[in-house]
Amino acid sequence: MINEAEMEILYNIKYGGWGITKKAEELYKLRKGIDNSFNLSFYDDLSYRTDPILIEIYKELGDEFDDKYSNTRIQKIPIKYKNYYGIDEYDGKEYVSINYTEYKFGIIKEIVESQQSDSIKINEIKQFINTFTPVHA
Repeated sequence: MINEAEMEILYNIKYGGWGITKKAEELYKLRKGIDNSFNLSFYDDLSYRTDPILIEIYKELGDEFDDKYSNTRIQKIPIKYKNYYGIDEYDGKEYVSINYTEYKFGIIKEIVESQQSDSIKINEIKQFINTFTPVHA
């Protein structure tokens, strides 16, 4: 199997909702050069979940990263799914999911809109459909 480039996503495995400690937040603001009085919305913005600086802080702080309701983990997914993942939750416990249908349509759309001949497009679409295997997070 070919090793693909991966991305890391922070997610919470504990019921209650994802949250980080003040210490983790202050370290993040310091490293990003953000004024400490500025209020960040870590909980509503998915871009924080893949931020390399926040992931680095998580790895450094370990148990000191999570607030009392959280137990953060890292899920790795192939980077080709970076625009097709989501974080689903039930009572605060989270799961990383990939929308394979949107991914497949996106790839097929790219092929269809390419400048290649129709016969090459058809062959590429057939090859993609025949070799596509979803990764289970």
